[in-house]
This record gives sequence, structure tokens and C-alpha cells, in this order.
Amino acid sequence: MSAAKTSPIRFGVNFLPNAPAETLRWVQVAEEVGFDIVGIADSQSLYRDVYMCLSLCAAETHRVRLGPRVINPLTRHPAIAASAAATLEEMAPGRTMLGIGTGDSAVLNLGLKPSTQALLADYVRTVRQLLETGEAEWQGRLCRLTWWSGSVPIYLAASGPKMLGLAGEIADGVIINTGLTPEIIRDSIDHVRSGAERAGRSLSEIDMWWLPLTNLRENQTDAFEEIAMTLASAGSHLSRFTTTGKHIPPDLYDAVVELGHRYRTDQHDKPDSQNRELIKELGLFDYLANRFAVAGTVEDCVEKLNKAIDAGARQFWMSIHFDHKEEFLRKWAEVIRTY
Repeated sequence: MSAAKTSPIRFGVNFLPNAPAETLRWVQVAEEVGFDIVGIADSQSLYRDVYMCLSLCAAETHRVRLGPRVINPLTRHPAIAASAAATLEEMAPGRTMLGIGTGDSAVLNLGLKPSTQALLADYVRTVRQLLETGEAEWQGRLCRLTWWSGSVPIYLAASGPKMLGLAGEIADGVIINTGLTPEIIRDSIDHVRSGAERAGRSLSEIDMWWLPLTNLRENQTDAFEEIAMTLASAGSHLSRFTTTGKHIPPDLYDAVVELGHRYRTDQHDKPDSQNRELIKELGLFDYLANRFAVAGTVEDCVEKLNKAIDAGARQFWMSIHFDHKEEFLRKWAEVIRTY
């Protein structure tokens, strides 16, 4: 165990919602074995509805925090987003959160472009104001939420410096998808801190969660191979909007940009995705595994986590999209007990 830890180490998990009953089972097992938070992805063209699955999970769990990871400003009007978040909080008081991002497969599979940072910032302001006051202006029009007054923590998904800074300015928490190497962790924290300071806030006010791509297998080669589709997904974000400040090695720059152009959004995070082979073709597989993955044996994972912890990460909200989810969750309890 790392001697540098100064606060509790926590773990979360994120699921793509398949059949609701199956999704519920995964969430219940995550709660049982000690995960602190569970996210459900929002991608209506590829998976089941996020809030219908979350409602089922809220009614059938007792301790674990839960919420969408993440919705976006383009497919959900702020009043719809606020009402859904408030309903979930009513069902599971004190256990919910609202994750928001610019939009990935949910918008790309509608032929739309992700939202701008400016639109996202306005969206967060509008949703928060609706929850707290019942009225807000959105794109020049008044919208209302008449039945609720309260708050739900808002988390921003961030994969680059500008979004990290925005999260520090306006969010309650941030889901950091920049990588798990010590240099990148320290740089990401600095960007969140800078954003917080611009808004007169302290870094301690932002609940920071890191997004590792995880798997447990008898050897690291098999573990990495099984999560190739999520490695491709993480890699596609390195050229999203901009490559500036994203720690892309010069010799891999052209391949990373090519991955962004050729990534199949209609197969986003699916186990049989053609994106698995694309990162191998482009020579990115090993690089993305080293940067984003915590995978292999329990010992391999603990070693990688301790390096991340020494660099300043404390909370790890993992994406697992392979088939043997329940087996993984129960095995990961061994890692949780290490901390």
C-alpha cells in the first residue's frame, strides 16, 4: 500500500445499460462488494435508456451513489435533465449525482457535433438554477421546474485541459479521462486547481474521480486484449476538439489524429467493435494500454494504482464493458480490500 495516501481511496464503476434486469444485477453486485459509486452511460442509439435503468437501480439498492455518466446538452433539454435528476434524488436521497459532458456516441449517432464548452457551461448553470430556484433562461427562453427545490451534485467529464479547468470553475466534481501516468495525473490536477482558483474556490471543493480502463486476468496481455475497444474509445478523445495539452507523443501524433477520424461511433465501446483492430493497425495499442489501463493480475493493478495514488489520484471510477462483469466485480473486491 502506498505511504503517500492522505485521504480514503475509493472506487466506482460505470456500465453501459443493456437489459434493465441485467444492469440492475451488476449494480447490486457493485454495491455488495464495496464500490462507492455507479454510473450508467447515456447513449440512446446504442443502449437502453439511462434514467429508466437508474430508477430501477435506485429502488433496488441502499448504499451506493449513482447517476448518469454522462448526459449532454444536445439530447436533453435542461428542464428534462433537471427533472430527471430531481426524480432520481427523490428516489435515493443523498445518493445521486448528475454527470454532464459535451456528448459522444449519444450525439454522434444522431449526426450532431458535440456541444461547445461555452454551451456546456451555460447548460450546467441552467440545470443547477432550475434545481435550486425552479426557473432559468435557456437560449433566450424561460424554462421552469415547478415541483422541486434542492440540489444534485453536478460532475463534468473532462479529457483535456480546458474542460478540466471548467470543471474546477463550475462543477461539484470531475470525471477525469486523461490517463493514469503520474505526469498526466499531476498536470490534470493543476488544470482543475487553476480553474477553481479563477472562480475563488479551493481544489478541495471539487470531487475528482479518475477514469481507468480496468480488467483482471491471469496475465496482462489477455487483460489488455479484452479491453481494446475501450482503449480505442479513450484514444479517440485525444484528438477531440484539439490535441493541445493532451500529452501526445510526437511520433504517435499522426496515428492519434487518424484514430479520431476513423473511430466507429456506431460501435462505441462494444466488445466486438472494429475499433479494437484499428488501434492495432495504427500502432497505438501498447501506448493506450500504458496510458489508460489498470489491468492484469491483482498485483499488476495495485502496482499501477499506487503509482497513480502517489501522483495525487485518490478516487477511481472505472469503465468495464466486457462480458464477465460480475466475475470482475467480485474479484476487484480483493483490490478494494488492499486499501
